[in-house]
Amino acid sequence: MNVAIFGLGYVGLANAAYLSSFHHVRGFDIDEIRVQKLQDGQHVLAEPQLQDVLKKHSKNLMFTWDPAQALEEADVVLFALPTPEQADGSPDLSHIFEAAEVLYKLAPSKITLLIRSTVPPGTQTRLLTYFLNHQRPDIRVVCVPEFLSQGKIIHDVTHPSRLVVGADEDKLAQRVVQWFQYPKEVATVITTPINAELIKYASNAFLATKISFINEMSRFSELLDGDIDVIAQGMGHDPRIGSSFLKAGIGFGGSCFPKDLQALTHLAASRIDTPLIQSVLKINATQVNQFMDRFFARMKSIKHKKIAVLGLSFKGDTLDVRHSLSYEVIERLVDQQAKIFAYDPRATLTFFEGRSEAPCIAYTDVLKEALQDADAAIICNDDLTIQRLTSKTILKLMKTPILFDGRNLFNVNAMDDVEYYSIGRPTRVAKKK
Repeated sequence: MNVAIFGLGYVGLANAAYLSSFHHVRGFDIDEIRVQKLQDGQHVLAEPQLQDVLKKHSKNLMFTWDPAQALEEADVVLFALPTPEQADGSPDLSHIFEAAEVLYKLAPSKITLLIRSTVPPGTQTRLLTYFLNHQRPDIRVVCVPEFLSQGKIIHDVTHPSRLVVGADEDKLAQRVVQWFQYPKEVATVITTPINAELIKYASNAFLATKISFINEMSRFSELLDGDIDVIAQGMGHDPRIGSSFLKAGIGFGGSCFPKDLQALTHLAASRIDTPLIQSVLKINATQVNQFMDRFFARMKSIKHKKIAVLGLSFKGDTLDVRHSLSYEVIERLVDQQAKIFAYDPRATLTFFEGRSEAPCIAYTDVLKEALQDADAAIICNDDLTIQRLTSKTILKLMKTPILFDGRNLFNVNAMDDVEYYSIGRPTRVAKKK
């Protein structure tokens, strides 16, 4: 089968890597630089195993910035296009409908469109109507939401938790299941397009809710001298709750959770109340400020002091800085005229581009440079290079070993002679010598 993939970001490349193991895949993107790198076998995403799998199946893969070339002889088109939030919180579907215009003009007859982008409920129906109005009733549209996590997209696309297929016809849905060729143990949900679209939003909203819940519980833990890690462990043993997404921290960011919660809020508008979703967003918005308030209460004045900010992407092992909470951390530090040394092994350039002008900030991809002679350090993500830090290294490099851990990466008792603050756990006060 011949598959054309529109959009070569995380979702598009993950699907290209997987589907090319048994189909012929042509990937299309308007970013000519990205396409050229892919044609040359270069890395475009810092994703484990991605490059190896693309290379392994290169005979079945072709990348182009020409949509006509991508669609030539295609049986299936897969949309993996961005749907960023607009100022009012609604998803921007312009990329979807621009691609749909290309499709009705260039696509072969009787082609099937699989929507893997996150789209609001009703989008599949809108696309069918759009194609019908442009005399292309032969284009079938199926909603197949993805459930990928950055940092492990190859694992998630090859060993998914479930395959959700939203189609108007059962026979078409069954064909889609066959195209993906997942083993029988992968749960398959065949449903209506509306349900499939809502499953994606509901899944992300629920995971975000778990994060905000454990973050709110961490505030009780701090108030009562508890340990949120032990509390989460005790909760997680209950199969009705589960242990995933019960990790306290400074909050969630990235390209999915904030955007999808805002989309649900916009969808509800004045028609239904969404107090739970509003609370999840509020807790997330205040969590980083509560963390930074503790930092300032301890540090007092940080004017002209060197503060190391460790981790700029929204999570470790990725380049993605969208909705990264390190932006808010740094803004609070800039307001107090600190000398900020921001570290990330991959995302310094993309973070800098996202901030535009960057007063008082030096960027580095060398961890020791950020920590050298620092008056304090703040951890914002869980990159492996940060996780490998030891108290010995901190004591050797920092001027004053004060560490604020916004991701609870370390065992409190392992921070010997380091003044260590985390979230919802006891503070480690350095021993007086």
